[in-house]
Amino acid sequence: MTVILNKAGIMRTKGILLAMALMAFMIVPLTAQLTVGGFIDFNITGINVNPGGDDEDYSSYLGLGFGGIVTYPLKNGLALQAEPMFLQKGGKVTEFDETLTLKILYFEIPIFLRYNFVVSESYLPYVILGPSFGFRTSAKVVFPDGSSSDASDEFSVIDLGLGLGGGVEVPLGNLIVFGETRYVFGLNDINMESGESTVKNRGLQLLFGVKVPIGD
Repeated sequence: MTVILNKAGIMRTKGILLAMALMAFMIVPLTAQLTVGGFIDFNITGINVNPGGDDEDYSSYLGLGFGGIVTYPLKNGLALQAEPMFLQKGGKVTEFDETLTLKILYFEIPIFLRYNFVVSESYLPYVILGPSFGFRTSAKVVFPDGSSSDASDEFSVIDLGLGLGGGVEVPLGNLIVFGETRYVFGLNDINMESGESTVKNRGLQLLFGVKVPIGD
């Protein structure tokens, strides 16, 4: 399931995403109020393998994550939102009636541009779009009998993605409860083995959390 990484392409992609993140931070007003909080993440995670094996089937499983959230309001309904987290990714591979589960744990830093739809004082819907920077902390393959094997050397340390989605915030006294859904497309090949298919992460993420406002 792997191919030699295109280093020039990855560096170019990393440069574009980093530039987007830096530009977003540069436009944050110094006097802006922010909100901070935490969340849990349910990630329906899978892998995109190209080309796929003739006798292999690929499926998703439920990975878990947790992290924090910081939201900076900008102007005209826009905001900047960062959600650093630990998140489990990977997928299932079935070959000849044997299913292996790939579990990769990342420290993930999504940085989204957010747009708020002000429709009611009782709730605030919004949409998000932006890059996600992942740093692998561990990787393993879990076999049908429950045993596992370390696979850290087989997968890239860096995982770059592009996320889009939306959510709703509901104020409850001094707290803000929120739910968020997004789909994240992997942009780079995470496979470190040469001569095989490219492998990219993908996942549908469901987040639930609580925030509090900071400042005036």
